[in-house]
Amino acid sequence: MANGQGHGGTGGYGAPPQVPYGQAPYGRNPYGENPYARPVPPPQPYPAQPPHPAHPAQPPHPAQQATPAHPAPRPPYGAARPGGFPGPAPRRNRAAVLLQFLLQWIYAPLWVLGLVLLFVVLVFADYNGSGPSSDGWLKVNRSFVPPRRLRAELSGRPEHWERYVAPILARRTAAAEAAHAAGGGEVQADLGRVVQVRLPLRLYRGLGADGVVRLAERHGWRGVASGTDAGHVRLARHFPAPATLNAPSPQDPPAAPGSPWGPQPVRFAPLLPFVFLLQILYVPVYGLLTCWVSRPEPDHWERWGARWTVGPRAFRAEFTDSPAAWDRHIRRILERDTNRIRAAATRTSGTTPVHRIQLNRATYRGAGAHRALRLAAEHGWTLDPAYTPDPANSLRLTRSDLP
Repeated sequence: MANGQGHGGTGGYGAPPQVPYGQAPYGRNPYGENPYARPVPPPQPYPAQPPHPAHPAQPPHPAQQATPAHPAPRPPYGAARPGGFPGPAPRRNRAAVLLQFLLQWIYAPLWVLGLVLLFVVLVFADYNGSGPSSDGWLKVNRSFVPPRRLRAELSGRPEHWERYVAPILARRTAAAEAAHAAGGGEVQADLGRVVQVRLPLRLYRGLGADGVVRLAERHGWRGVASGTDAGHVRLARHFPAPATLNAPSPQDPPAAPGSPWGPQPVRFAPLLPFVFLLQILYVPVYGLLTCWVSRPEPDHWERWGARWTVGPRAFRAEFTDSPAAWDRHIRRILERDTNRIRAAATRTSGTTPVHRIQLNRATYRGAGAHRALRLAAEHGWTLDPAYTPDPANSLRLTRSDLP
């Protein structure tokens, strides 16, 4: 054929190049080429391209990955995790937990009875000596294992510990948020306030501090690594400062009586002497009988005192209900607090740039919160922008020009 692909052709597509007669390489293998030899590629007229694999390399399956012969040891409790919080603590001995759970129903009542007898003895003996530096021996609940925690202690499973500590964490964070609403918390540089919660190790032993922080983050709280040790975990939440202060200016006209910023009704004058004398008896009795009651308002005692007690300084102002007497009483309280803060600033060399005080409702009951705000402005005090105004219960004031 013309193209040389037929029988006897001198060359065709894919045929080896012809060698002139007499120029065949000496010693050529007559049995053909070695199939295992690596042939020398002919020169290419174009730049060589990297070879493309038939199947791209795939990452090895996790099950096929090589596992170390000796796994890394688990860090001991107290060592910082990647998040900066310790993990679960070592489990307690089951026999010891069961023995404590059985014996606590005997020694806990005896412990409480012994504390009551000791208190009575100290009262009648007029003891004035110094006691222990810690009050841990007064708290029986620290050594008490409730039934709900018994299962978690015995099983040691994280889900059981989480089921136990979750409601405790919810109650304590709710109480801290209520305390913030009542004026609690530490004021920050941005005028926001931070409230904190601290849990002991016995409440989350099998969950670890990192597990408690994970639960708290669901409710807007965060862990404080700097205040967390091997025996406690500390949580915090930041609340921003109020956007606006819904309050009148000291230069505004006086508020109407009965309004939140106006004068409030005073108590019946002939009843005040009996309240002044009997409060010495019924205030301690009421406190001892209701000290164990959980109050929904963190400032319950301040509100209760403003209603059922009368101070010696406010007795004349409330008994006469005279505007001049109320002004004199408010000015006396403002001067007392100002002098106290000035003395404290002098002792600390003025390291506190901003000073804060609080006027309770009993201080300005008959004059009104607006009148108290006007008198405070005369002494250099203004409303504290870090707190939402609550004239029905208290006034929070601030100033920064004290030496």
